Amino acid sequence: MIVSVCPNPCLDVYYYTTVLREDDTNRVENPFISPGGKGLNAARVINRLGSSPNLVITLGGCIGECVSQGLRNENVEFSALDIEKETRVNTILEQKGKKSHILIASKGPSLSQNEINALEDLICNYSPQFLILGGSVPPGLPETFYKEIIEYYKSKGCDVIVDADGELLKSTVTASPLAIKPNRYELERLVGRPLFDFNDIVKACREVVSSGVSVVVSSLGRYGAVAVTADRVIRAVPPEVEVLNTVGAGDSVVGGFVYSLDKGWPLEESLAFAVACGTATVMREGPKLCEIETVYDVYERVVISHIKE
Repeated sequence: MIVSVCPNPCLDVYYYTTVLREDDTNRVENPFISPGGKGLNAARVINRLGSSPNLVITLGGCIGECVSQGLRNENVEFSALDIEKETRVNTILEQKGKKSHILIASKGPSLSQNEINALEDLICNYSPQFLILGGSVPPGLPETFYKEIIEYYKSKGCDVIVDADGELLKSTVTASPLAIKPNRYELERLVGRPLFDFNDIVKACREVVSSGVSVVVSSLGRYGAVAVTADRVIRAVPPEVEVLNTVGAGDSVVGGFVYSLDKGWPLEESLAFAVACGTATVMREGPKLCEIETVYDVYERVVISHIKE
């Protein structure tokens, strides 16, 4: 069983523009709208790959209803804690003329102490083999929230994969999860210094592994990803593709990685499949995430290499 936890989900509203004009009206086509959040998107990917993950989220207000409807439309199984305040909205402005996007991310609703207690009970109500902790936590929750969940589930023999950032991610490292999935910028914040090249990234991953994490998977954008363990460095490089969107690519990497681990695949193949999921996502406009046929097509063309010291 796979459980994916997304305590601070959102509704992604995705606009395409040519170039944004300041102090003027920017008229665009109607936006793409979909449920979002790291753990939520990972569950969406796992679901379309053919498994049935259990998604745990919080939902509130009319925005929460939109997120709920979007998940039902995709037949994603989920358990939601109803909260008093409104679920957050993230706005993505894709500028085709600049080939870049602007992400405006809301912090999200704060939870009452009763809601926090209920969320903890809901999360701890499963017996999964793999647990994903994805994204930020609502304001007011301690930075140790994920750490405490990891410690609870490790005592039950569950493998935990974390996709988070900042102090939240730092605290999880001390609890020794199975894996974390930072991109370069998240990894820089984790180790507290800039990383200029691939060797810097590998060195930083090794430092994190020495702290107790079994596997560090660092996503490298169009250069794929690297997986570092105590005794191995594995790199997976995808074929060159046309990039239409990068939002959700890292979440897709997590979904593909956990899906393949759950199938019993070795680390090399799991990394390659994860990269294929991320690559297939960037080939689609808006927050649509990967299509299964494209994933397997890309997977056949991912190049795996073992880096020797």
